[in-house]
Amino acid sequence: MSQTMRGLMDSAKKLDSVAQRKISVVLGAAVADAAARPLHWVYDNAKLQSYIANVKETPEFLYESKSPFYSLPTGENSCYWDIAEASLKFAAENTTYSHKGLCDILARDFSPGNEKGYDMDARQVYMTKRSMGQKIDGPLDGKWFQGAVIEFLNNYKEGNGRVPFGGPKIKETDGFCLNLPLVCKFADEKNMDKISNEVIQTLSSYPTSVSHGMVASEIIRKLIQDPTYNILSIKDEIKSKYPDVSKSIAGIENVVSEKMDHVKAVIYVFGSPCYNPGSFQGAIHAVVTSNSYEEAVRKTIRAGGCNCSRSFFIGAMCGAKFGLEGIPMDWIEKTIHAESVLKLAMKAYGGNAD
Repeated sequence: MSQTMRGLMDSAKKLDSVAQRKISVVLGAAVADAAARPLHWVYDNAKLQSYIANVKETPEFLYESKSPFYSLPTGENSCYWDIAEASLKFAAENTTYSHKGLCDILARDFSPGNEKGYDMDARQVYMTKRSMGQKIDGPLDGKWFQGAVIEFLNNYKEGNGRVPFGGPKIKETDGFCLNLPLVCKFADEKNMDKISNEVIQTLSSYPTSVSHGMVASEIIRKLIQDPTYNILSIKDEIKSKYPDVSKSIAGIENVVSEKMDHVKAVIYVFGSPCYNPGSFQGAIHAVVTSNSYEEAVRKTIRAGGCNCSRSFFIGAMCGAKFGLEGIPMDWIEKTIHAESVLKLAMKAYGGNAD
């Protein structure tokens, strides 16, 4: 571990317990996303099991990218974390909420010439070939530009006038990812629900994604306040406001009561794609059936599909539950951007980090 990283971790551990949990939420999400990334979007579970045959107990940070869609060095993050990083930058630079300020940073981070290397043209070529049944010469080399961000850029940067900027057919969890660092920043604000709703709809206005993103955000807020909070108990708390999400949580309870293996639950009950409610359900199931950060992330990596979206939420929940000490140090060291994440998180939630 670098001297800078060691100093940051030592400084973070001197903060009050709530500030520490806020930092461990975002760091936990970033690290878990990176851990799952090499096996992102492997929907053929037989192939996935062959890829991890020699590392079944420790499938995190696989030495080689096996995603059929895009390839990145081990330790890099998916678009899910990069979305969250944009709002973490906003949280680090601002003390009050501004939707325009947030959107400006998000647009900047994904516009042409961005430092992460997101290339909309390369993605379009790939998707055109795929839709026409043409031969694709392996996965795209570099970051995968997610549809939610593309739609946001079209609506916000191009100024076509549509509000909210999030697409009505975006079923994924991108909106929640954008909101996560702001839940940590503004958890005590009386209008947090209003903020969350606006932020989530920046990337998705699909009703199921919005409702599940709102409840996922509330779960994080409650865990920041009390790391022993019983996640499944939120089912009754939100029953009148979000009946669809209450039903989703009841589904998790049924699977837990049947003691179904997580991999089977994700593949046969919740579904392994990126969509809500399945991604939401799979993430919560992993956490409530695990005793550690590592156990929860590892089991969902083995389940395949969109394990990055599940791992992101798992890492955030487990970060709050188990704290900074609960995130394995060797996993943090393997996450390429962990130091920059921790610097931003310290500035956002615990004071400046030079």
